[in-house]
Amino acid sequence: MNSSLEGIKVIDLTQVIMGPSCTAQLADHGAEVIKIERPEYGELSRQFGPFKDGESLSYECYNRNKKSIAINLKSEEGKKIIYKLVSESDVIVNNFRPGVMDSLGLSYEDLSKINKEIIYACGTGFGLSGPLKGIMGHESVAEALGGFLGRNGEPGRKPRRAPAAVADASTGLHLTVGILLALNARHKTGEGQIVDVSLLDSVMWMQGWEVSTVTNLDEAIASDSNPLDSGVYEASDGLIVMSGLFIPNPLKNISEVIEVEDLSEDKRFKSMEDIAKNASDLLEIIQNKIIKKTSEHWVKEFEKANIICSKILGMKEAINQPQIKHNKTIVEIKKKDAKRNIVGVPVRLSKTPGAVRTFPPKLGENTEEILLSLGYKSSEIVALKNNKAVE
Repeated sequence: MNSSLEGIKVIDLTQVIMGPSCTAQLADHGAEVIKIERPEYGELSRQFGPFKDGESLSYECYNRNKKSIAINLKSEEGKKIIYKLVSESDVIVNNFRPGVMDSLGLSYEDLSKINKEIIYACGTGFGLSGPLKGIMGHESVAEALGGFLGRNGEPGRKPRRAPAAVADASTGLHLTVGILLALNARHKTGEGQIVDVSLLDSVMWMQGWEVSTVTNLDEAIASDSNPLDSGVYEASDGLIVMSGLFIPNPLKNISEVIEVEDLSEDKRFKSMEDIAKNASDLLEIIQNKIIKKTSEHWVKEFEKANIICSKILGMKEAINQPQIKHNKTIVEIKKKDAKRNIVGVPVRLSKTPGAVRTFPPKLGENTEEILLSLGYKSSEIVALKNNKAVE
């Protein structure tokens, strides 16, 4: 069965999470992704733990289905290899700081002269222009400057960075979408273009509701949790989260489930404004009931009452739950004596499904293969290695 992106060739100059998560999705759906890495060290995430069999698990999760060639981009011979790749590729992706690609002779202007159809995708911290153009981007900085970090805390405690790379992952998704949009536009125009995606914009996109509130009403975002919207409660055997905002009078239904008089008739909780003002009182009333029974009991009873409720799982429990197994969310990949469990393809297509086909490559694993495909002779490849242009 054909893959959606079969025939698309991608030059991958990305590192860590944002960029590699984008090119992993392209590779999963059939694109040939050629990962350009630094000789000796490879991309940054190869240095990050934890490690298994001497290999970085951090690197491996987003670099399956790719080929690796180690090139010294500061050498003239190395640049010529990139130019040859560009001449026969569809997309080049990088997440360097603005200016780095230009300094290497790999600007959009340089590469579009070689191939006018090339799509030049850039993931940066803050965008390709503007006051923060040259600042190094990072998950924590994007969360901080995007207003997200300041909101992620409790009164009297310092805010905390999200426990997952939400800015990186969402920017990787936006970068993927931008590339697909540009590929579609190229069908009409015959020309490539620049795709410009940033961590900062992605953090703002995730907070669209909150941004609308602040920009249009000049109101602060309530920091207290709403007991009716993702309230966290302790059951007798663990924690649950409960949300009841999708029915007309959720507090009435919640009252029936926890077997108390209708709290929606209590003057403290008559409106959403009242609930926000008296949130601690409502939380205490609900909590005193929830603690008496198990999480399984409450999940079943709240579901009957059309109240969203779930047990809060640890990561190991989450990975091993039946729905994850049914969805084949975690897949096993093998190579010789090594095997890994990694997150599989999150987008399921009925006729052109993606797949995790190959193990993440070792540094420079495909250098000779790629150079031979570009027309280099074996003797020339030996010379390039001797000159430290490739590894």
